[in-house]
This record gives sequence, structure tokens and C-alpha cells, in this order.
Amino acid sequence: MYDYKSATEHILGELRRDRDRQIIARRFGFGLSKRQTLEKIGNDFNITRERVRQIEKAAILKMRASGSAEIERINKLLSEIVQNSGGVALMTDVATAFGASERDGAYVVFLTLLAPDVELIEEDDHLRLAASLAPIYSRNQLIQLLSEIIKTVKEHGKPITLAKLHSKLPSELESATLEQIMRVSKQLAYFEGKWGLVSWPEVNPKSIRDKTYLVLSRHGRPLHFSDIAGHVRGLGSTKRDVTVQAVHNELIKDERFILIGRGIYALSEWGYTPGTVAEIISSVLREEQPLHKDEIVRRVLMKRQVKTTTIILNLQEKEQFVRTAKATYKLKGE
Repeated sequence: MYDYKSATEHILGELRRDRDRQIIARRFGFGLSKRQTLEKIGNDFNITRERVRQIEKAAILKMRASGSAEIERINKLLSEIVQNSGGVALMTDVATAFGASERDGAYVVFLTLLAPDVELIEEDDHLRLAASLAPIYSRNQLIQLLSEIIKTVKEHGKPITLAKLHSKLPSELESATLEQIMRVSKQLAYFEGKWGLVSWPEVNPKSIRDKTYLVLSRHGRPLHFSDIAGHVRGLGSTKRDVTVQAVHNELIKDERFILIGRGIYALSEWGYTPGTVAEIISSVLREEQPLHKDEIVRRVLMKRQVKTTTIILNLQEKEQFVRTAKATYKLKGE
């Protein structure tokens, strides 16, 4: 296992000034819970924030250009790790390859910054902290590729498998490289075999409401709210326990869900019609009338999950329906 701490100490030891070594160590947060700010370090050394930034930049450039045996060694090792990941790798994966704990990730970031054949992809609002082979997958190249990937996902309009996405992209990328690039993006999410936009609940279900939608969408058929709650629990951890009542509340409030039977809910996008059984019968007869009882039952069952006897009782007992012939009905006054 590579001794990244000893390698860091050896490289820092090549800096002549102890102040420069301390500034680098504190800026990267070696042995600390978090890296220190320019202002904090500047106050401690009685220099400006800008001066701290200049010292940090100059020291890194000097270490990168040293061509020391340690730098060459780390460059070779990092290049192999990133290459084996398809040319792009999250820094968390690189740290794992080093055997570094989360607390020691700062050492691996520092060493990556010094490797001439590897580019450190700084984290921002759109990208996660990563390493890539330079110059093949520079930051600008990654941004360009991700723009193409995200555009393709949007055009597809729903979660997509890696294989299908790979076949749709104009750029020729190895599947492993494509997957790693997508993992770097904060705009994409992966869930149970499919990729999509992070805003899509199908791949990034956060709330109980999102998970409820995902359960119904995946089953492709109506379910009782208690069954939906059970499936929601199986989707993973949430900030609070998922109760049957909590799921039922979301089903009632959200227009994407529609009650079609006793406690049975469907997605409104499936074409089910809300309302009482009598209202559904009325909507069927407005489309075409008169209709035989059996045809009315068939059409109502396409819109709601209720008992056949319930439909027949509504036909017989509600004043808005009148019989025109044997087992044949129409709307009253029409």
C-alpha cells in the first residue's frame, strides 16, 4: 500500500521555508477536521489573504516542477488508477484505491494536484471533486461531454440505461468512461439501473411523495395505499419513519395520484377518471348513449376499480339514469 502521508511529508520537505510548508499543510487540512481559510492563515502569520494565496500557488508550482522521484512515482500510480477507471475517477474512489480514510482524503487531493499527467477537477455547483487524465479529459472537455450527455437524457425524457444512452450519444466513449463522467456530474442521478436528471424523482426520490410516485410508476398498476407504503419503505432510508398514514396523506394531496377504488390509487397520467361511480357512469353516457348495462360496466371498469354490483346499483338507484329498453340506459333528459 502506498504511504501517501510519508510521500506528502517528503515532498513538503523540499520547500525551503517552514512557513510555506505550514501554509500548504493548513490550506489542505492535513491532520485537521477541515482546511483553513486564507483569512485564518493570514491572521496567524500577520500577512494578507492575497499573500497567503500567492505563497500557496507558488509553492505548488515549485513542487510540480521539481521532477523529483516522489512526484514521478505518484504520477505513475495516479495515472494507473485513473486509467483503470476509464480516464476519469471521483476523488473518493481514488482515495479508496490508496487505502485512505475520509479524514485523510486531503493528502490524496494534494498529491493529485502535483501529478503532471493527471488533472484535479475542482468541485463546484455542477461537478464533484475528481481526477482525470490530462489533457484527454480536461475540465473543459468534461463540461462539453456532460452537456452532450445531459441534452441526450433530456431528449429521451425519462430514466435511461447506460447501454441505451451509450448508443444514442454522438461522441464515441467507452462505457466505463461514460459512467465515470456521469458520476462526476451533480446534474445526473442513478437509481437501480437507470440514469436521469437529478430533479427526476424516478432516479432521485427524496421525499415520501417522490417515492410514492416511483412505486406506482414502477409497478405500472394501481395499488392499495398500505401496499404502496410497504414498497416506499423498501426504497431506502428517509429522514423519518414512513407510516401508512404519511403515504396516504401524500396520495390525497398530490394531483398525480387518483383514488380509483376503496383505498386503491393510480397515477392520473394513466388515464383514470376521478369522481364517484355515478359521475363516471355519467361521463361514459355523455360520450355515447344509450348503452347496454354490460357495456357501461366495461367502460366504467376501465376508469375505476370498483365492484360490478356497485355500478349496477348506481344505474338502478340514481335518478340521473333512466332505462330505455331491457338493460339499456341513458342520461335523464337527454
